[in-house]
Formats: sequence, C-alpha cells, structure tokens
Amino acid sequence: MSDAIDKNRRSLIQLGLVCGTSFVIRPALAFADELLDLVAPEINNVVAVRIWPSHIYTRITIEADYDIQSAATTGADSLIVDLANSHLNTILQSMPKKIINSDPIIKAISVIQQDTTTVRIKVSLKQAVKIQMKTIAPVDLAGVSYQYRYVIDMYPDTTTSLDDKLNDDILALLQLQSNGTEDVHVIASSPIIPKTYKKQSDKKLLVMLDPGHGGEDPGAIGPTGIKEKDVVLDIGYKLYNIINSTDYMEAKLTRTQDIFIPLGTRVAIARKAKADVFISIHADAFTTPKARGASVFVLSDHGSSSGFAKWLAKTQNDSDLIGGMSFKSKDKITSSVLLDMTETMTNKKSTQLALNLLPNLSKIGRLHNRQVEKAAFAVLKAPDIPSVLVETAFISNPDEENQLKNSDFRQKIAEMIFAGINKSKSHFL
Repeated sequence: MSDAIDKNRRSLIQLGLVCGTSFVIRPALAFADELLDLVAPEINNVVAVRIWPSHIYTRITIEADYDIQSAATTGADSLIVDLANSHLNTILQSMPKKIINSDPIIKAISVIQQDTTTVRIKVSLKQAVKIQMKTIAPVDLAGVSYQYRYVIDMYPDTTTSLDDKLNDDILALLQLQSNGTEDVHVIASSPIIPKTYKKQSDKKLLVMLDPGHGGEDPGAIGPTGIKEKDVVLDIGYKLYNIINSTDYMEAKLTRTQDIFIPLGTRVAIARKAKADVFISIHADAFTTPKARGASVFVLSDHGSSSGFAKWLAKTQNDSDLIGGMSFKSKDKITSSVLLDMTETMTNKKSTQLALNLLPNLSKIGRLHNRQVEKAAFAVLKAPDIPSVLVETAFISNPDEENQLKNSDFRQKIAEMIFAGINKSKSHFL
C-alpha cells in the first residue's frame, strides 16, 4: 500500500475516533475501502485461455486485457512461466481441464499464485520440445477481435535429425506427417473420417491442398456461427480423398487439424514437397450479406483486378496478424517467396487452371465473378508452383452459409474442384 493511500486511511480512522462512537468508525472504514478502490491500480485480468494441440505443434494462448510480461524457464520435462502483475482467476484455474490425452506434448498443467503479483504456470511435457513465446498486440480484423495475447508455441525438438541446410525452425517441424494417420474432424456435428492411400506411381501429379485459416484464426464466421476454418478443412479432406483415389494424382494437405499455419509456411510446405499445383480453399465473407457466389483468384503483379479482389487479398493477408505468427524463418528461399513475383510460365499455368475451375464451380451454384480475379495474395507467391485461391461461397450470405453446412454440398464443391484440376493436369506434367 502506498504512503499516500495509507495516510488517507489513517485520517479517516482518526475522523471516526474524534466523533467518539464505534458506529461512525465502520462507515468511515467502508468509505476508506471505496477510496482505495478508486486510487489503487486496476487489477489485470486474463479473459481467455486456449490450448491448440496438433501433430505438428501445440500452442497455448493466454488472452488478457493487459500486455502480459513474463519470465520463463525450461527443464528436461517441464516449462515454467511466471506471469507478472497477474492474479489467479477462474479462467487461469481452468487451464488443467483444457488438456486432452492425445496432446503429443503437454502431459499436465498446474497454475498457482506464486506471490502477490505473480502467477506461475507449470507445463509438464511428454517429450523434449523447442519453445517460442511472444506477446501479440490486440487485433480487430475481419470480424475477429482479440485483446492482448501471450502465445507459447511448443514443437518436438527433432531438428538435429533433419537436414542442417533447412536452418529454419518452422521447416524443421513440417515433415508432412499429416498424410500417414487417420484423424476425425467434426463439421456441423457430423464426423468426417479421411481415408489414406498409398502412392502407386512415382510420376503422379502432386496437388498441395491448403485449407485456409485454422487455430487462433477462425476465418470468416457465418450468421449462425459456422466458421470458415472448419468448412474449408472438410472440403480439403473431401478433395484429398477424391484425388488420392486416382492412380495418376496425389494430394497432400498443408494442415489436417484445427491449427494455425502462417501464410509463408504454407508456401514453404508446398515447395518442400515439390508440389506441382497449389490450391488454397476458402469460404469468405463480405461487408454485406448480399454478396454471394464462387470466385477463383490468381496472383497479380500489376495490382488487383477489382476493388473486391484488393479488399479480399488484404483480409486474407491479415491472417498472420489474427493467427499470431510467432515462428521465425531463416530460410532464404522461404523469405524471398513473399517478395518475388510469379514467373511468367507459372502465372500462365495458374490462369489456365483458374479458367478450368470456374465453369465447373458454376454447375453447383452461381459465380460471384465469371472472370478470373487477380490480387496480391501472399499465399499464392510460390514462384515455381502454379497456384490458385478458390472462394467456394460466401459464408456471410445466409443462404450460402446454409449450403456450406451441408456435407453433400461440400462434397460437390470438392468434386467440381477436382474436375477443374483433372482438366488442367496436362499443363502441369
């Protein structure tokens, strides 16, 4: 307690004593407490805690109404994080209940009030990990609003067994192990169990499917609350299954779970896998619920083809701000991907694929634009991989959101995208 506040309290107590009766002292003390509430600094509050486990890495997000300052120490099997100027509230106390048994990294969590101003979080680990921590400033973008976030990213410490030339934390954990396991995902209360297929030929067309958003970044949210990240992951899996049922194509996914992957990393995944084609899948929103219809975009090196395309590219490129990008990339090729323009031949192949996708998408619904749109999407900037971004429908439109909730409609979208790829395959072999 400060000297000034203490002096005020003593003065008020003395006032009660001067009045000579005990019934005066109690109101005076109560008034002194009210005065303390006005003068004392506001208590910092943690407003949410989220844990995002995956096969690739596990993220802990602590959201608060203040800029969290911390100190961390790591051991062989634990991580201790001390949150300064914090108090233990019910939200922090709920952290242990958020752990799931299948989390490959977190074994247990304990949270205590270490001292009057410090909360200590101890994370017991199942394996050796590399850790990155970062405070992210508040964001209010594309309908997503977060206060200050403190993120802890933990991923398996396997870099010693990888090619030293990668020299990149994020590439070290991206082993594309996503295609070797069976996983269950839930969309609109309906489980989807993706199948896996064995590669039958060494000369298959490799298609990298990129379900947009994920984890901290929900993407667009429909009128009834359905999230873009869930819808496009399901479409991605359905398309993955169709492609891998052929004997002349193979599909991989940039993400297979509800996990945040930075935009540049999605490009790095495709380049590392030596993909022949890159397709980013979305179901976006617009400022008016009247907007509807599918669109297909390619990278532009001369500005956007329309105001809508420019606006959409900005909202998509803001994903790293929403998701809270904390991975550090040291790989020169990966870094240059976000700066270099697409080579002429790559752009030509991208446009041809887009032209083949549009008429197929029109078979299951209306098109927002019958022309191929162009804009500076960061996720399309692989200089050596033909890349397109497909906006399957507007999740902000009540009718189209209702369609996107339907598994059969999502299956039709996957089939129509496949038809467009299939028609274009000769351009990529």
